[in-house]
Amino acid sequence: MAQLTGSDYDFGGCKAKIQDRKFEPMDAAKGIVARTYMYMDASYPNRGIISDKNKKLFEAWDKMFPVTSWECERAKLIASIQGNTNEILKKRCSP
Repeated sequence: MAQLTGSDYDFGGCKAKIQDRKFEPMDAAKGIVARTYMYMDASYPNRGIISDKNKKLFEAWDKMFPVTSWECERAKLIASIQGNTNEILKKRCSP
């Protein structure tokens, strides 16, 4: 993942960029992607899921693209099935 230059957001019909083996999702997905990686990294520590460089990028995307009500609702639905809470979203979703 990366923040890429240029304004071409079109990869095979997707609104995404790919340059030099790096991927940038469309703005609407950046916060979701960041929080998904943060959840996986927190759930499976010491597995190298997020590099130091991407950690800063994902933290920025998390702030720039706040959690949506659907993301919170989805997290509640998943928790009811899996039996565990997404701690990343729990901190960002209102009670």
